[in-house]
Amino acid sequence: MAGKGGLDLLVQGANWEVLQTARYANGKWAPAKQLFKNRFFYDFTDVVQNGRLRLFIEQPTGSDVTLEETTQTPDGSWPAPAPMHGLAPVRVTSKPTRNHLAAAVVGTHVHLVYIDTNGRLMHTMEQSNGTWTTPDQVAPGGVYRNDWFESLSAASVGGGLQVTAVDQIHRTVLHTALGANGRWTPWSNVLSWNGTPRHWGIPIRVAMAGFGSSLQMVVLTNGQVAQYRAIRSPNGHWSTWDDINARVDRNHAGFIGTVLNEVIAVNVAGNLQLVFASDDNRGTLFHTMRYANGTWTRATLVQHYTNMSAWRPAGVAGSSG
Repeated sequence: MAGKGGLDLLVQGANWEVLQTARYANGKWAPAKQLFKNRFFYDFTDVVQNGRLRLFIEQPTGSDVTLEETTQTPDGSWPAPAPMHGLAPVRVTSKPTRNHLAAAVVGTHVHLVYIDTNGRLMHTMEQSNGTWTTPDQVAPGGVYRNDWFESLSAASVGGGLQVTAVDQIHRTVLHTALGANGRWTPWSNVLSWNGTPRHWGIPIRVAMAGFGSSLQMVVLTNGQVAQYRAIRSPNGHWSTWDDINARVDRNHAGFIGTVLNEVIAVNVAGNLQLVFASDDNRGTLFHTMRYANGTWTRATLVQHYTNMSAWRPAGVAGSSG
């Protein structure tokens, strides 16, 4: 693990293997290593809880999908993933895709949200005895109840769980939060707060990270490969959109002509760290960071710093070590 002030990065390769690397507080990257071999699965996400890096995956089992988990041991090895206690396999009619699974640590509990085959967002929480609660629907009811969500993200914000989801039918991003009373707030259309950027197109991925009682959200769209960031204040108001590429000079990092498909956002020692991934023949990753004072680092190609040349990175997941 990266340790205090570092970023733990898990990358899904083109052949479904999981790779692990880390960016340390001094800016150096750890050598990449492969976690699993010959293990086909649909999607994955991770959290750090009590100093332990935990991985959750959607594992196909015939016509079902089983939610499985594994935790990195102190010696750095990974046991084979096993079904999450108390959760029945999920019957599927179509294959899930990447970014349909997200997790966050809220207080002493891990919360997991996922998109089912009906396009609904479902939620489960790990209890103190290690079993998981029966899944419930995230923010049910309203105009969005039957929509197909393309991407989701979860974060611990101000001691509570907040969830965002891409709604491609309405070309927007939605937000909700789990209240202390166990009820979800109604879906809120983020664009109704901060407007639509010029090159918005269709949102394809969303990622977010909590910073105390505030939330920072990043949206990847197909509008000229645009990336935007917004902040949700404790009072529920959203800032205007910030054009990330204008800040970090993505093309300088070697991404000219490459379509970005994935993004993670992680609070690392009070700074926002982002990793973007493409899912084309180049299979590249780039990293950038927004400091607490509002300045950005220039985008850098992760493969320049760690040995991922043997794989073509696709999906990504990240946590603060």
